[in-house]
Amino acid sequence: MKKNLKFTKAALENIKHTDELQKYYDKSCTGLCCFVQPQPSLNKSYYAHWSVVTYDAAGKQKRSGRYKRICRVGQKPLDEVKAEVITKLKIWKAGNITSSSIKTVATLVKEYISFGAGGFRVKNKSKKLKYKAVTADGYKQLLSTYVLAKTKKVHLKSMLTAPFRVSDNYYYKKQLAELPLDKLTKKDVEIWHSRMESIPSAANRALATLSVVFEWDADRQIPTHKGSNPCLRVTKYEEHKDKRWIDSNAKLFEIVKYCRDQQYRDPHFLTFVLLLLEYGERISDTQRLVWNKPDTMAEQLKCSGWIDWRRKEIYLRDTKNRKDAAPEMTEELMMQLKKLQNLVTDANTKASWAVGSKWIFPRPTDPSKPINESSYRCKLRDFNFKFGMATRKHIRGTGKRKVYKYKNLLTLKHMRKTYVTIYGRKMGLEAASIRMRHSSLIVTKEHYFNEDAAALKTHKSIYDVGDNVVALKKVGKDAE
Repeated sequence: MKKNLKFTKAALENIKHTDELQKYYDKSCTGLCCFVQPQPSLNKSYYAHWSVVTYDAAGKQKRSGRYKRICRVGQKPLDEVKAEVITKLKIWKAGNITSSSIKTVATLVKEYISFGAGGFRVKNKSKKLKYKAVTADGYKQLLSTYVLAKTKKVHLKSMLTAPFRVSDNYYYKKQLAELPLDKLTKKDVEIWHSRMESIPSAANRALATLSVVFEWDADRQIPTHKGSNPCLRVTKYEEHKDKRWIDSNAKLFEIVKYCRDQQYRDPHFLTFVLLLLEYGERISDTQRLVWNKPDTMAEQLKCSGWIDWRRKEIYLRDTKNRKDAAPEMTEELMMQLKKLQNLVTDANTKASWAVGSKWIFPRPTDPSKPINESSYRCKLRDFNFKFGMATRKHIRGTGKRKVYKYKNLLTLKHMRKTYVTIYGRKMGLEAASIRMRHSSLIVTKEHYFNEDAAALKTHKSIYDVGDNVVALKKVGKDAE
């Protein structure tokens, strides 16, 4: 409850406590109010109050109140409290820069996270598309980590916040998130981007995401940032594409044979590995597959696809290119999935814990949910070390209590690159690009496919006709 009152000692003493908080504003002193706490508390306190400007999704201004506690009623004379409010009110208002009229990069980024990350983007031919949930979440994570510096990794936080050496005699001590938008320059963005030189891929993605934020703000009715996008024409780092794959046929054959013959040892994990090698689809799509097509659209939207046993294919709903797909399964893969289904329904196997779950690969800690990126982290570490695709270093302990630090040389994403490379070498690069539904051959070649260097070597002229070709009979003057 809010009321206006001319503050006097007698008037404040006559205010009675009720069941709710009461706020009284002084008519004779701008910025002074009194909080009367509800029963059973008998406290009355002086507060300074003022309003600040905030912005909604469209960029329109709104005002909200801010309060600063001064003291309890009776601790200081009323005239002294009024004099303090008159003297310090401007200082208190200026100190509240989080939501005041001084807008920083952090302010704009937080507005985008709250209002813009789930909006629309413009693609080819002016087609308006809504951001996918995974894209919006990725943008939020990049902005929180690399712009707002909200991370628990000490080395990364130091990289983003420590003084940065620009020249021999100058260290740049500003942080991008704290810079006022009206003083932000392209040079500030370049220095922020230069801080992340050791992580070029992440730096380029963070820069692209920050550019999206400024473009989104420019399209609003009342933009927060007045000026051009400072991220434009900032030189990006050259990225080295990770195209590692299982380049040993003997090792690949050993892995596939182990997954098939030893499936009973770890049914779900070994089936997951074989699915990536035999099917080659994205890990995110493979993780959220269900056994049968859900009955309702709401349930279908919660999964990435399902098995169609009659057509011998796995139906994928809404893949990365925003289209459905249904690649065919190999006979070996169908047999492996049927074996997994039988192991789940058998009470005497290591897969029986997943009985009743709709997911093909349920989470071990909660079968009602699908696996995520960390579900098979330890299993993959041991699996890779078994097949020479990981190294380990002894840290401490002896006997059975030895502790090792592992380093994966290959991860689950390299299973997909292995599939694309082998498929492309047999069927051709263009066929591999079509099979993986890539937007162009460049994507397939730069990110997934590895050329067979030995097959590209030529020891003879490509125009050499050979010795077994019959020479043509000469005619005319050349016949003489």
